[in-house]
Amino acid sequence: MKTVAFTGHRPEKLNFRESDTDEKYLSFRKIQLKVINRLLELGYNRFVSGMARGFDIWAAEDVCKIKKEYPQIELICAVPYEGQQELWKDEYKKRWENIISQSDQIVYTSNKYTKSCFHKRNRYIVDISDAVVCCFDGTSGGTAYTVDYALKKHKLVIQINPHTLKVEIINKQ
Repeated sequence: MKTVAFTGHRPEKLNFRESDTDEKYLSFRKIQLKVINRLLELGYNRFVSGMARGFDIWAAEDVCKIKKEYPQIELICAVPYEGQQELWKDEYKKRWENIISQSDQIVYTSNKYTKSCFHKRNRYIVDISDAVVCCFDGTSGGTAYTVDYALKKHKLVIQINPHTLKVEIINKQ
């Protein structure tokens, strides 16, 4: 199976609001869906979401929709620790639970929260994947760590820049 991992910024780090009335958000989601569909055309059939708020959840929601037409594709939810969603607002909890219920596999990379549980999850999703799609603007943080790790592991990294909405392949310099 050819596997793609999703990693990206949380909603508060983006320059648009997660809203059906925000044109930039809606444009981003259309581009994201095009990238996923193109990967399907190229033979990728297993998708891994880190299940964080923002891009990870959005990508997983798109995969769940696509699974209705292509039930042979798989969705793996890589959760950093048990209870990850407990402190989230109800809307995001419901979305998280909906994705989990439609996933083919749930992997908890840690039993409980630790300072390193997110890095552990990020390394896991990269390690089991052939490609990584990221919502990434180049700033430091967990997404930057994951992109750097993927490049060191010689994975194909496809960036969707949330500011420019440009899609490009990132290469190690």
